[in-house]
Amino acid sequence: MKKLIIKRTFDAPIDKIWDSFTIPELLQKWWSPEGLNLSHVSVDLKKDGLFRYCFKGMDGGEFWGRGIYQNISKPVHLSYFDTFTNAMGTPVPPSHFGLPGDKIIESLVDFAFLERDTKTEMTLLGDNYFDDSMTKDMTKGWNSMFDKLDSIL
Repeated sequence: MKKLIIKRTFDAPIDKIWDSFTIPELLQKWWSPEGLNLSHVSVDLKKDGLFRYCFKGMDGGEFWGRGIYQNISKPVHLSYFDTFTNAMGTPVPPSHFGLPGDKIIESLVDFAFLERDTKTEMTLLGDNYFDDSMTKDMTKGWNSMFDKLDSIL
């Protein structure tokens, strides 16, 4: 399996970045790829706690997902197992949303944060079960989200 790796530097202290990744009211401002809005988000920030979200398109289509928190080490490390779900939270394959893949996929998403002066370096390391074209789309989606975060800091 390939790994998706994205590195970004944000012009904000580490505690502000941590809050942006863990507080629903802050996630609401940036946690959705370009062209989608975040219509639902909930965070139960503890080991095996749930992170639930829904991206909604302009056409009304919804893309639900769920994370199960694995490692929480404030403010330097956050990881969760991510999977597509239906609105009730039951895991579904990507094909449920018109994407390639008929098997339920649970992938580890791992964020490491490092403070340097007044900036924070972030490294996203994610399991990647998809082909190169889907990897490009995933990278574009993540970066569009981080662009939104960057614009509100």
